Amino acid sequence: MIPLVVNLATERRGWLSEEDMMDCLTIAQSLPGGIIVNMATYIGKRVAGIPGMIVAAIGVTFPTATLAVIVGVTLGNLWDSVYVTGAVHGAKAAAAGLVLATFIKMGASVLKTPVNWALAAAAMAAVLIFHVSVIWIIIAGGAFGYIRYRARRGAAAGPPERGEGG
Repeated sequence: MIPLVVNLATERRGWLSEEDMMDCLTIAQSLPGGIIVNMATYIGKRVAGIPGMIVAAIGVTFPTATLAVIVGVTLGNLWDSVYVTGAVHGAKAAAAGLVLATFIKMGASVLKTPVNWALAAAAMAAVLIFHVSVIWIIIAGGAFGYIRYRARRGAAAGPPERGEGG
């Protein structure tokens, strides 16, 4: 659902810029709970304040929960079916492809410097190859961003004038 939400919020409705959507994804992944519920809540708050946040959370949770109950009751006895198993595996593969396509598309518009691309690649390698917890990647990314921000802010201010400082 992530690619669908990204497409809806950025391209079709224009509620968020692609950079705002990256912030949304970062926050949604960092918080406990389902990422889609977190994304909907964030977008609802940005678009319509607290009422939008509440309606978005309910709007994304209620249909999903209802569908889960219906599927569970209907397909409960069919999970051992080769057809159901095949359909689930196919859906997983399609979802992985959609998430990768969304990452590439958004990365091209947000990761504007070679340093950002290198950090994204290093984070992906750390998670996929070395099985580093995503929590450590988020903490490291936040620390790196803060250090980079402070360095740029200090460089923009220039050296202190005579008589300033110690």
